[in-house]
Amino acid sequence: MAIESGKSKKSPAESLPFDKEHYRELKRKQVIRLLFFYLGPLIVLIIFFSIQYSAMVAESRRLHLTAIAENQSNTLNLFLSERIVNLDNLIDDPRFQHPPSSANLQIYLDRLKMNSQTFVDIGYFDSSGIQVAYAGPYPSLEKVDYSSEDWFRRLKQSDENFIITDIYLGFRQIPHFTIAVSRYIEGELIILRATLDPGNIYEYMRSLEGANEVFISIVNEDGYYQLVTPHIGTPLESSSIVPPETPRLGAETLKIDGSRITYAYSWLRLADWALIVQPSVPQRGGFFSGFNLRIYIIAAAMILLIILVIAFRANKLVEMQMETDRTRAQLEHASKLASVGELAAGIAHEINNPLAVINEEAGLIKDYMNPEFGETMDPKRLEEHLNSIQQSVFRCRDITHKLLRFVRKSDVELKTHNINDIIDGVVDGLLMREMQVSNIEIDKDYGRNMPSILTDRNQLQQVILNIINNGVDALEGRPGTITIKTRTENNHVEIAISDTGKGIKPGDIEKLFMPFFTTKEVGKGTGLGLSVSYGIIKSLGGEIKVDSTVGRGSEFTIILPMKPGK
Repeated sequence: MAIESGKSKKSPAESLPFDKEHYRELKRKQVIRLLFFYLGPLIVLIIFFSIQYSAMVAESRRLHLTAIAENQSNTLNLFLSERIVNLDNLIDDPRFQHPPSSANLQIYLDRLKMNSQTFVDIGYFDSSGIQVAYAGPYPSLEKVDYSSEDWFRRLKQSDENFIITDIYLGFRQIPHFTIAVSRYIEGELIILRATLDPGNIYEYMRSLEGANEVFISIVNEDGYYQLVTPHIGTPLESSSIVPPETPRLGAETLKIDGSRITYAYSWLRLADWALIVQPSVPQRGGFFSGFNLRIYIIAAAMILLIILVIAFRANKLVEMQMETDRTRAQLEHASKLASVGELAAGIAHEINNPLAVINEEAGLIKDYMNPEFGETMDPKRLEEHLNSIQQSVFRCRDITHKLLRFVRKSDVELKTHNINDIIDGVVDGLLMREMQVSNIEIDKDYGRNMPSILTDRNQLQQVILNIINNGVDALEGRPGTITIKTRTENNHVEIAISDTGKGIKPGDIEKLFMPFFTTKEVGKGTGLGLSVSYGIIKSLGGEIKVDSTVGRGSEFTIILPMKPGK
């Protein structure tokens, strides 16, 4: 088959050249595509690094709080150990009198206060729990029976020779806690007890390194404050934070009154207390704090700039597409004109036949009206001749209307059509006379009950006409057959147009749809026919396949969906 071909740029399936709504939709898709490719990775990276940074900051905060908690608890353990040692040294001093007088006990208290101002008072107890001697600000406590006090019973039953109590009110009804050591003197249990001021201990804890960064509190295993920052709570109050017993050192996060609080804790070795530290400044939301906020501001500026670039780029792409569509429409129109040019002889003959009839009928009427012939014509015969003229005029009108409708520039108009009717419109309306003159047989093998498809009639007729014209040229003036078959396959319809011409060389098949490629003689082809046809079929969501054997002919198969894709 002698062919003229070329592959035009792929148009979108829904391409409607010069239609404003189409280009608005195209611009919207371009903007979405560019936003996805340009902004998508940037936003993913921003979110990723923001999450990583927040996690790193959170972990750093946890480690820092844990270090402070561990340092504070070690210091408190050392402090309590020193206080126990102070009492041990006092009771084990050979000069210590058993039982001591209240005056001597006051001297011992002054000595203890030289070691730590946290000591409040000191008392000496016999095995029955009676405080036989006392020195301190509450002299009424001397001779008081402590045998029913919890700390006394626990120390008496303990394998350890010391005890550190939780904070309690006791007989004095003032919060304090007790450190007591026990000894057996000549087989009798004696206990030396000192009370410590929680306020002084808290101030001591506040003076340690890192304490100004956190709120410090100490809770017992039941969750009651022993020491606490004043605006958080008061001693003996229930704490909203109760650390787990294991591990002994760690950091946790919990919600309190809708706010997430991160705290670190460390359980003491000498008492069943947990030292808790939490940030002294409110914890800002991870995603909108500090460094993250700066990242978001910079990212927002970058995103705004990218959006402006994308808007400019999308406009340019749409303008390029409009120019491409305009060029394609011009090529399609040029191809139509070229196809009509190839049919000029047949079309001229089609018009000449009715014109000849008009001329003959007009001549007859004129003769009847000539007095020299002496003929008369009754109205009935005159009406017959006029009807013949009118039918010939209608025939000419139909031919010119079909021709004009075919070559006229028009926008794509998708409507429901029967594929067999579209083919008949080309073959019977434009080609039949040329086929008869050229002794070419048209063999129609239409599928039965062919479904209607959504397509553009004018464009599809142009494709069919281009392919059939190429088949006619391939016959090179010899008699032959052009076969047109239609059938359905899944959700597609197929139009197969084959000829018995000379066929296409294998090396030329891959060039069929290249612009301006033609196997016709110079001056006989534009090289646009198959190029434009390929673009039209692609724009309708279909494809064209070619099968050819040199010397036997070629077959072009057009595959179209029932509805063009979007």
